Amino acid sequence: MGEPATRLGLMGCDAARCLRALGRDGGSVLAAFRRSVYLQHDASGAIACVGPPALGAGPLNALAGADEALPDWQASGLRAGHPVTPGGDAIGIAGFGVLIFRDARPHDPPRGPHAWTADRLDKAFARLSGMLAPFALADGLAPLADPARRAARPASPLLERARPAISALESWLATHTPPPLEAVERLVGLGPGLTPSGDDFLGGTMIALAMSGRAEAAAALAAPVLAAARQATNRISAAHLGAAARGLGADALHRALDAMASGDDRALAAALRGLDAIGHSSGWDAMAGAVSALGALADQPASRAAAVSAAPALDSATTMPASRSAAT
Repeated sequence: MGEPATRLGLMGCDAARCLRALGRDGGSVLAAFRRSVYLQHDASGAIACVGPPALGAGPLNALAGADEALPDWQASGLRAGHPVTPGGDAIGIAGFGVLIFRDARPHDPPRGPHAWTADRLDKAFARLSGMLAPFALADGLAPLADPARRAARPASPLLERARPAISALESWLATHTPPPLEAVERLVGLGPGLTPSGDDFLGGTMIALAMSGRAEAAAALAAPVLAAARQATNRISAAHLGAAARGLGADALHRALDAMASGDDRALAAALRGLDAIGHSSGWDAMAGAVSALGALADQPASRAAAVSAAPALDSATTMPASRSAAT
């Protein structure tokens, strides 16, 4: 490998597993974007996303070192199917250089568990709402990330499509019944983009449950989510859902939930800026799922009341087609 070399500085656990397999066997490019490239180990289907530090840490992300430069992958002509060649603790992408991951640090985000009472959550939600003014929260399911705006029922075609399913999930968390399969199927793949808003919402829900010590509920939700993801969303989003099913997601989401639980407003402000930088609305869609899950856990009477109307509402909601492919 005599091409220019870039050293990776931080790797999520799924990215590390994929890169080790690529270093042994090689693989191919799955998708190329302006600042990131998704690589796949063809034999196992494992996926890693390589990008700059500004991409943010996460289970699938492998980030270049702070002083390393990466190309505009899309503009440089890299395309899906280009080969990735093995090199032990490095991999090569022909015409684009070598990625060395030997000394990359593992990413290990805060995981809790945090116990929430209604009073503690009310205070955390009040702090969160008070810090969201600088952010638009206009697209996808982002308006639901603000606890103060949830009661106002912000409207959009996507929100109206998702709302009955979200209510059904919140009711399930309070009543301990089996997860509502129709609600899960309605959300998986819902919305445009590489990771559709419905997928991000469900991922945030599972992560919040795991970080709240509700492993049983997280596992119960993960089973239908992963089953639906095999048919209703794209491979990259399904891989992110697979990580969320194990309680792992964007570092900014983990740190936001951890800061809410600890009352650390400075850390929360930094985490919210990190969420705002993730995708078009992906960070906020995931936060909306986390806020929904936490609210349902700490406000069970209200969630039980919603159960009466959730199921019929699912049948009458406006139809919006799910996203079936990676878009950006």
